[in-house]
Amino acid sequence: MYRLLATTAAVAAFAACNDENDATGPDRTLPEEGHKLAVLTSVTQDRTLYADTTYVLSGFVKVSNGATLTIQPGTKIVGDTLVPGSSLWILRGSKLIAEGTAENPIVFTSARAEGHRAPGDWGGIVIVGNAPINRTANPIFTEGPAGAAENYAGGNDIDDDSGSLRYVRIEFAGYDVSNGAGQELNGISLYAVGRGTTLEYIQTVQGLDDSFEWFGGAADARYLVSFESGDDHFDWTEGFQGRVQFALAVQTSVPTPRPGTGVVSGDPRGFEGDGCEVDKAGCTYANAPYSMPVFANFTLIGPGPDVYATNDGNGAVIRRGSGGTFVNGIVARWPGVGFSVRDEASGALMDVDSLLFRNIILAENGSNFEAPAPGRFGDRLRTNAAAWNISEARLADVFVGRLPTGSTEITDANLGVQPRPGSPAATGGLTSFAGTPIAARVENFFGGPMPATPYVGAVSPDGPPWYRGWTRWYRN
Repeated sequence: MYRLLATTAAVAAFAACNDENDATGPDRTLPEEGHKLAVLTSVTQDRTLYADTTYVLSGFVKVSNGATLTIQPGTKIVGDTLVPGSSLWILRGSKLIAEGTAENPIVFTSARAEGHRAPGDWGGIVIVGNAPINRTANPIFTEGPAGAAENYAGGNDIDDDSGSLRYVRIEFAGYDVSNGAGQELNGISLYAVGRGTTLEYIQTVQGLDDSFEWFGGAADARYLVSFESGDDHFDWTEGFQGRVQFALAVQTSVPTPRPGTGVVSGDPRGFEGDGCEVDKAGCTYANAPYSMPVFANFTLIGPGPDVYATNDGNGAVIRRGSGGTFVNGIVARWPGVGFSVRDEASGALMDVDSLLFRNIILAENGSNFEAPAPGRFGDRLRTNAAAWNISEARLADVFVGRLPTGSTEITDANLGVQPRPGSPAATGGLTSFAGTPIAARVENFFGGPMPATPYVGAVSPDGPPWYRGWTRWYRN
């Protein structure tokens, strides 16, 4: 009976209600031929979603009471564009098992027709776990409107398990729930999510705010893709301790959000890392656990010049007491700085290898290295370039193809982010973590130590890229 998720009247209302009162118009789409249509309501006991049904998220749909929501490969879930911020929430103690395949990914997307979709059409996915964060206040609420936000304070289980997401796409998500006051829903928001959670082969497409954001916790992830973010592609704060390998961000244009859903940032970033934001309750730069993520094999592609204002849009900004390990990465074509390190609290961590950079290529950013200035420490990547293997290169010498622009119709075939044969990215990787501070930080990663690679960046120069087939590069 769980497959009958809504009354006939509710389903009919979804299919028929739009600006033109036309079920085939741009505001509502009917499911694929032969598929059923069902409205997904809150889940308080185990249930399964099936690939022969298109499910509608209408409002803040929450999985709670220890329930597990299982989604079959190939299932499509659409956010109701007429109910602002419609989103899926997995609450503490509950699980989402969304395991697609490369041939049949699970897709969360807008209810609008292709060609009429926009960032902010629906809210996104929110997962609340029970792992530690570094804010000491209690309660601490997730970003979200009054009555919908959830407390995520007080967790103590670093291995907490909120489920598994594999081969999942999240398209046209995000919502400003605070009218510009900094409270937004992201493509996927991870609050205090533990290391027992599996996150791999996940793509966000055309998000209103951040693509992936971690609020504390220790969730590991690999094979992540972010295409066209309204703010930051990979964002963390509040003591995030997870490890991420193979992360690809591609920004080619300024996303155009759905009117009334929020605004996009004029200063997007590939990485934005915070230790803690001191304007929030129970937060200081000295709070433990520190933000100490590991990012290995990342490629952060910016939009190039003349897309954002001069010097806006940085490849990475590490600040507010965040540390971290960044190894085997490429940062390219950002109009601002390649890597920026801000605040004494983060700068001091470089002295003790708690903020560590190794084997990174900076290619044709507005400024590959940050200029020395009070409160800015990114210039240390320049002064330590030889010891840390930080190098500069031309785009044409790094990548196999020409990187796409905002006018490019992108496909897997022409994305062009694999290293060119003979390029510094093809052979410039740190091939062993043994004997370095990195080794202890990458143990027990997806069943074993994180592998070091001979190449730099998210994608190997050999064989088909891991993103082929299950990702999409939609403009609208």
